[in-house]
Amino acid sequence: MRFTRSAASLIAAVSLMLPVAACGAGDDAAGGASDSASTTPLNPYEQQRVDGVTALLDQLSSTLRTRDEKGLDALLDGAASSRFRDRLQTIQRNLSAPTKKLTLRDFAYRVAPQKGAERMVDDDLAARLDDEGATDTWVTPVELDYALGGARSPGLDEPTVTLHQTMTFARYGDDWKVVGDGSLSPDPSQAARDHPKVDELGPWAFPGLAALDVRTLGGSSTVLSYPGAEAAASRVRKALPSAVRAVTEFWGEDWPRRTAVIATSTAEQFSTLTGTDSSETTVAAAATVFSRIDREKDEVVGQRIVLAPAARTLEAPALAVVLRHELTHVASRLATAENAPLWLSEGVPEYVGRKGTYRSLVEAAPELAAAVAGGDVPKALPADGSFSVDSEGARVAYQAAWSFAAYLGETVGDEKLRDMYAKVGAGGDTDAMNKAFADAIGRDRAAMIAGWQKWLRKQAR
Repeated sequence: MRFTRSAASLIAAVSLMLPVAACGAGDDAAGGASDSASTTPLNPYEQQRVDGVTALLDQLSSTLRTRDEKGLDALLDGAASSRFRDRLQTIQRNLSAPTKKLTLRDFAYRVAPQKGAERMVDDDLAARLDDEGATDTWVTPVELDYALGGARSPGLDEPTVTLHQTMTFARYGDDWKVVGDGSLSPDPSQAARDHPKVDELGPWAFPGLAALDVRTLGGSSTVLSYPGAEAAASRVRKALPSAVRAVTEFWGEDWPRRTAVIATSTAEQFSTLTGTDSSETTVAAAATVFSRIDREKDEVVGQRIVLAPAARTLEAPALAVVLRHELTHVASRLATAENAPLWLSEGVPEYVGRKGTYRSLVEAAPELAAAVAGGDVPKALPADGSFSVDSEGARVAYQAAWSFAAYLGETVGDEKLRDMYAKVGAGGDTDAMNKAFADAIGRDRAAMIAGWQKWLRKQAR
């Protein structure tokens, strides 16, 4: 999974109404990978490097999908650390497990364009490699292109996802070996010190990965899990078809209607696969993430629902709410601009997720109901900042966003609510979004907020 740690591409873990959930984003790009290849021809020395490492990466790509442990060891340099060896051995075990293994449609490393000054390994490692007979070392970006399958082939039908990593290689005559990752040569630039990059890892990076297939409306979906999350994965497999149907009833058929769900069992797994801080697992049940948006093909690449360890304790009804919420993000991702307001992009998914699961405002939104009963009626829709995980009012903000969607669903119907999401979610400045709101609902924003306030007072009695 690719996560770009730049403006508007952070994963925001947030506290919701019970059960809690989190939703996130990826790189809203127009087309392929963000780095374009240089048009400057390589000199013979550079070309030899590229050709030699490309041949090595081809071998690595194929060997990791087999049970040939000796073959993998032969590709690694004697100076490779035990940590790095363990990482590759874990990938190999996951992709070649005899049962419940993940079948990938694509899995191939390649040399990526290198920008800026060449990075060098530290002096101690350079001396050790020299002593072993190495004639060259190269620290370079690599890209891993993959596409998920499932427990069986072809499994999930998804476009190719690209993960960005850095690797260190050593040359011995005509042969190259893998020495390690980019940590062997920290990037000395100020930009890298200010915004350190870490390798983007796939779900196979953690031991014990298992895959289950499930048929949903759009075809085969896949549910991945780790040891300790097997029961949650089983509940997801049972709940996913009906959750996809429920979201389709609201959103329509204009989305893939299939997905990948990953059930994690540790904070490290969740934070790595979602790009969040590990502490955010305490306030999140799930996050929806993606690699990029291909506007030319009008598709979202690498979209996944990642369940936090806390989701393992959710009973089936609560887990179904989380799945419907997150699937609404999956369905609406193409219609959700970067600057879409959070009262919309979180409130509507929560409405879809919780629909039919509550009897009153007090039951569905207790903090909001208590505030309204005490005379503290929201004067406006919650601002984006109030949804922050650090905000004391985050729970009330989510409950307010849900309640506004619930009010519209009750008074104007789901069809107009969805139309409003698509039009307001397309973004623009405040005036443009207000016009979109009025076009979809037939009343201006001020009138709808007044009606919502009246509805809240009535519901809180």
